[in-house]
Amino acid sequence: MKRMIKLSPYYLLLLLTACSTGIPDKSQKMDKTVRLYPDYMEVTIPYNIAPLNFIVKEEGEDCVIKVSGENNHSIIVQGGKKMKVRFPEKKWKKLLSENKGKYLIYDIFVKQGGSWIQYNSFKNKVAEEAIDPYLTYRLIEPSYQTSGEMGLFQFNLETAEEKTIILTPRLTQTPDDLNLKCVNCHVSRGNDNLFYYRKKDGGMILTYQEKTYKVNTKAGDMFASTVYPAWHPFLPFIVFSSNELGQVFVSTGLEKIEVLDRRSDLVLYDIEKNEITHIFKTKNKQETNPCWSPDGKYLYFGSSDSTLTDLRAYSNMKYDIKRVSFDPESKICGEIETVYDASGQGKSAAYPCVSPDGKYLLFVVSNHGSAPYTHPEADLYLMNLETGESRALAEANSPESEGYIDWSSSGRWFVVSSRRQDGNYARPYFVYFDKEGNAHKPFGIPHKDPAHDANVVKGYNVPRFSTTPVNVSQAKLNEVVAGPVIDAIYGSEIEEIPDGQSGASVIEK
Repeated sequence: MKRMIKLSPYYLLLLLTACSTGIPDKSQKMDKTVRLYPDYMEVTIPYNIAPLNFIVKEEGEDCVIKVSGENNHSIIVQGGKKMKVRFPEKKWKKLLSENKGKYLIYDIFVKQGGSWIQYNSFKNKVAEEAIDPYLTYRLIEPSYQTSGEMGLFQFNLETAEEKTIILTPRLTQTPDDLNLKCVNCHVSRGNDNLFYYRKKDGGMILTYQEKTYKVNTKAGDMFASTVYPAWHPFLPFIVFSSNELGQVFVSTGLEKIEVLDRRSDLVLYDIEKNEITHIFKTKNKQETNPCWSPDGKYLYFGSSDSTLTDLRAYSNMKYDIKRVSFDPESKICGEIETVYDASGQGKSAAYPCVSPDGKYLLFVVSNHGSAPYTHPEADLYLMNLETGESRALAEANSPESEGYIDWSSSGRWFVVSSRRQDGNYARPYFVYFDKEGNAHKPFGIPHKDPAHDANVVKGYNVPRFSTTPVNVSQAKLNEVVAGPVIDAIYGSEIEEIPDGQSGASVIEK
């Protein structure tokens, strides 16, 4: 007896796509640009990206897409009644590999009223540089006061597969306790990773040299625990901002929620010594959002002279981008330099991020605050660190807010969380950054189902690139979360100073 094999509708579609789909024999050309979701038209893409599946947003009973390389090899796919275009992964990867540095041409055919219409073709440039294969992020509601259900995830940009790192429901057996937990700020450096579990008996969940453990990083006379991290490029150091944060819903204006930085300093965590020391310990200044230069010699950060005593005056909080030199042997910082004077222009700068070659600084400029990810006016800015020139990155900005930024390791790509699709949900967008310092049109994250992000009612928070996957299991992370915590040792002996100098300079005196 022959064994019957039942194929799912998805694999039947791929089979039809691979074997029977062809260009319509007769079609009428229209001088009209097709509408797609996501918008992948005229973008530059990495040669190792997963298939850029999309939906043809035109009225019709069917569609056929032909994508061709400059060597005349092509893929032809059929969308069907739902107009969903899915490219076979192996053929897609082969086509991209053959066309590095060249163009792909898309021909679009839509069946309307029994007749085929051909829309204007469009192109994608295939870059010669790969993008880092992994992206980590938190999925969270766009406006919240309690943490609710959230999780940390890892997305493989080469295969469009998502892996759960950890979910908040698994961190407790008490359903009523769900709103008291929060996992956030996943940041990696190679195989080393960290994220926070915020709750009683919480702490930093750190994976370092293949060991995972929980650390309480609030030590000594620190007024708050650590918040925003920055791994040193190669030494066993992590710089954190120590923040006293609050958040409020905004009843006027376009912002939905405002993150208030009431007080903040910078501290250094020596992983191997399990020691916390102050970098800045200031009374009337805020220091937050740290970022290292790729050579580890400079520490960039956001700095404000404002002190928030009246919550209604939060719009007066203005931050500049500053930096200090860093001596890894003595852990002493040099004199503070102003890199971008946003406050002098009546603006505020946040999220500094230095390119891997050290030549460029990406950051976000808004009207106020240190966390402008809900501010519609928040735009990407680019500074050439060799010339000091800066400009709004118009080619990558949108009318909605631009937020967290991260560079891919080659320096030819960066990711930005943006609310450009609907003004509510932040999603990651990838931007090619060429050797001349120009950004290209952003494109959205590729999913196997192109309708995925249209149906997700959570935002992507703090997207970060990684060259290696997170290899610690959920079971192990849950075990560490529920287990004992190690208290960091406090190594600072400096007094709080009002003038904003580095604590190290006070030690020298």
